[in-house]
Amino acid sequence: MSNSSAKAVQSALNRLAIACHDEVLALDSAARKFGGERGARLRHQSARRGIFLGDLRAGVLALKGVPAAGASYRAQLSDALRSVTELVTGPQQRAAYVSCARTTERTARAYTRALGLDLPADVRFGLVRQQAEIDNDSRELRWLRWGGSLSHAQRSSDAAEPTATSGVSAGFADRRALDVWEQDGGATAA
Repeated sequence: MSNSSAKAVQSALNRLAIACHDEVLALDSAARKFGGERGARLRHQSARRGIFLGDLRAGVLALKGVPAAGASYRAQLSDALRSVTELVTGPQQRAAYVSCARTTERTARAYTRALGLDLPADVRFGLVRQQAEIDNDSRELRWLRWGGSLSHAQRSSDAAEPTATSGVSAGFADRRALDVWEQDGGATAA
C-alpha cells in the first residue's frame, strides 16, 4: 500500500472512530434515562461501539497513524445542550431515541463512505461486519423512536425492516410505529 493510500485509510478509520465516539456519547446519555431492558439494550449497543473503537484504533496504529481520541465537538456540544434542556423540561425518552437514531445514522453513512475507498481486504471485511451491526441498530432505534415496542424491534432485527406480521401480533404502538416507518421510507431512509 502506498504512503498516500495508507494516509487515506488512516483518515477514514479515524473518521469512523470519531463517529463511534459520538455514538457512545449519545447511547450512554440515553441509557441513563432508561431503566430496565431499554437501558440495558442501549448500554449493549454502546459497549459494542467500544469494541469497534478498539478495532479502529488498532487499524490506525497498524498503519503507523495516530488514533482519534474522542467524540467530535458537535457531539459534545449537542450532549451539553440536551443536558441543559433536560434541566428545564425533564428527561424525554423519545428525545433520547431521536438523538441516538440520528447519531447512529451518521455513523452508518460514515461507514458507507469509508467502504467506498480502496481498502485492504482485511480492513474492508472488518468494516462490513461492523456496518451490518450499525445498520441493524439504526433500524431498531428508528423503530423505537417512533414509538415501537422493544420486544417487537428485537424480534424484527433480523428482517430488513420491522413488519406487523413478523411472528408477533403488533400492539397499538407497533402499528403506529409501522405506519410512521413506512411513511418515513422504511429501511431505505437513512
